[in-house]
Amino acid sequence: MVRVAIAGGSGGLGRVITKAVARTGKHDVFVLSRRSLSISEQIIDVDCLTVDYSNVSQITDLLESNNIEVVISAIGIVFEDSYCAQMNLIEGASRSTTVRRFAPSEFTLDYVQGVTQGYPFPVPGSQMYKAAEYKVDTLEKLKSTQMEYTRFISGFLMDYYGYPAVPCPVLPLAVVLDVENCQAAIPTDGNSPVTLTHSETIGRFVAASLDLRCWPKKALIIGDTLTWNQALAIAEEARGKAFDVKIESLYDLKKGIITELPGNKRRYMALPKGILDAVLCVWNIGFIQGFYDLEEGLANPDNMLNQVFPDVPVLGFKEFMERCWK
Repeated sequence: MVRVAIAGGSGGLGRVITKAVARTGKHDVFVLSRRSLSISEQIIDVDCLTVDYSNVSQITDLLESNNIEVVISAIGIVFEDSYCAQMNLIEGASRSTTVRRFAPSEFTLDYVQGVTQGYPFPVPGSQMYKAAEYKVDTLEKLKSTQMEYTRFISGFLMDYYGYPAVPCPVLPLAVVLDVENCQAAIPTDGNSPVTLTHSETIGRFVAASLDLRCWPKKALIIGDTLTWNQALAIAEEARGKAFDVKIESLYDLKKGIITELPGNKRRYMALPKGILDAVLCVWNIGFIQGFYDLEEGLANPDNMLNQVFPDVPVLGFKEFMERCWK
């Protein structure tokens, strides 16, 4: 049993992970939050610790006074403020006498390896998309500490494709497939494999990893690896009709030109169209270039948690589509 604190654990993917860890009944689980949680936000058997991410000393004192041994960050690292919050959390944890393990917020492709191979492509309008830069800086920060660390790498989030039939833990976007509206914008020939992993699968493996005596530097979590053409066929079968399909050319994507899927129109209040289009272009180029293919592109079998924990249930894309849409 360990005492584990999950930053950003009250909402989004962090909430899914928090519930998965708590559900094991093996550990003392805490959520790190900037504010006290409302009754509806509280999670059974999980205590909330109020943290000031701008105050490194307070972070250290908070972790030490609660004897926290493991910190898992699920802070959404999108803009500079969240990046700085996580960097301060690493510093505060490293100064504590109790924290021995730290997992930064990753849960996507291996940005560190991707950067060495040209990811992300500099699409016009994507200047604000600094996720790769932030992830690289975070790893360098962790290397400078004495804490054991791992990066959970899980490919692309499967949950997008069930909304609105089932809730999505992050901002629901239509990426390649707009299952709700039976439309698709397929990158090039659609034969590039992508690893899609559901949040509940991620949560289960993160929880299981707490039992490992040693953490690998990189821990891969693989849900289902398939091509976009295969994913399209499964989605069409689940919806019971053929989709209206457009093809995205690599040439257009590199210029920042992408098909507007109707499921994204309602997201422009949260993410302006220009920025969202640029991010979607970056992601699509990443799909084409194989950065989201964990089994063939970036995977090291020794780091696959699926092999370390073969009994952990994994939600496949077909099963998920049937759950949501049939």
